[in-house]
Amino acid sequence: MFRKFLSELFFNTSLGNGFYSDLSAGTFVVLIIFIILSFLLIKFSEYIKVEFLFGLGLLLSSITTINVLRYKPYGADAKIYCDLTFLSKSSNLSIYDVEYKYTFNYPPIFRQLLDFLCDFGYQTNYYLFLVPALILFLLILRNENRNLFLSSMYLFGAFLALRWVLKTGNFVMLELVFLILFVWHYKKKSHFLYLFLILFGIQRVWFLLLVPILFYLDNTNFAKKVKTIIFASLFALLVNINSFNEFLGSIFNSNSQYNILKESPGHNTPSIYLGLLNVLNIDSNLFLLIIYVLAGIYILFLILRKFKMSTDVKLITTFTLVLLINPYLKPYHFIFIIPCLLLVSDSFLKDKRSIITAIIMPNLFWIIFSNLSSGTSLGFFQLLFIIAFIINLISLDKEKNEIDRFKI
Repeated sequence: MFRKFLSELFFNTSLGNGFYSDLSAGTFVVLIIFIILSFLLIKFSEYIKVEFLFGLGLLLSSITTINVLRYKPYGADAKIYCDLTFLSKSSNLSIYDVEYKYTFNYPPIFRQLLDFLCDFGYQTNYYLFLVPALILFLLILRNENRNLFLSSMYLFGAFLALRWVLKTGNFVMLELVFLILFVWHYKKKSHFLYLFLILFGIQRVWFLLLVPILFYLDNTNFAKKVKTIIFASLFALLVNINSFNEFLGSIFNSNSQYNILKESPGHNTPSIYLGLLNVLNIDSNLFLLIIYVLAGIYILFLILRKFKMSTDVKLITTFTLVLLINPYLKPYHFIFIIPCLLLVSDSFLKDKRSIITAIIMPNLFWIIFSNLSSGTSLGFFQLLFIIAFIINLISLDKEKNEIDRFKI
């Protein structure tokens, strides 16, 4: 009987079955209990040994992350990419003009890249193509004498990020490589950071919003910044010049049900923008999207002005908030927070509240509510864990700055 219970627990957790059912009264009661216990866990975390939190975090992360590859279906995005490239090649049509349930929302250069990768088994072994990014991440950690175990634990279990990447098979390899190189050059105070930020951002377009924001926050040489941004922009356009207009049009493609103007919000699309429209029963349109983006940027700058932060914490806060207000947010985007943790000291990551909010609470939440009748909207709680982590990070940074001032 216990074996059957464990089997069902792992199966439901792997597929997130509970989020495909309607929210029941019993689940709502469990949710209230979960919130209360989470609050108490954070409040009294000082009395818990950090070794216990490490062990609990690894256990819960293993159940959600490794377990996801035990039960099909998984890797649907990898199959979609390979199907689209095959259809485009066989029909001699642009990949953006292929009649398919899904659209190809990557820049044109990815058509050739995925064509090559699909010939080498990307569809079935997509997770192996994450290895270059993971090796680069670990090499930089070692180069900076960081705690490899601590950072690897966040990579493995923080925010359910790796779980979603493995589940969907989304092509995040190059984005992770460029983002890691961006953070590395930022720490070196090199203007090449703008090159890698643009190469990262153009893959999803939304993240290009980080370029003008960082330009505003960056107090280094103005002329060098402008030159680097112009060079990087021209390079990104040059390698994608073929079908670039079609690529931009595909983002709002009305022929697909999976786009920013038609997508339904839920646990696998926890978009604040789409969620608000759903609550208000309003259809998405370009005007509302522009208003939302402007409001999001305004709120971001209000937060940056209200809270005094060190430069590195300000950057990770900015990046995370831009990610969270993405109108087409997908949970595999959470993996992009991990390279930014290179900006955070090991002492912050080892903080008990950081471990609880980033690793323990998200994974425990997923395990519990995947096995109950939870409803897809409950998936928005994934955002709250990230917000709680950032709030704690700002608090730790404030405490450190006050101690440093006192020493002076």
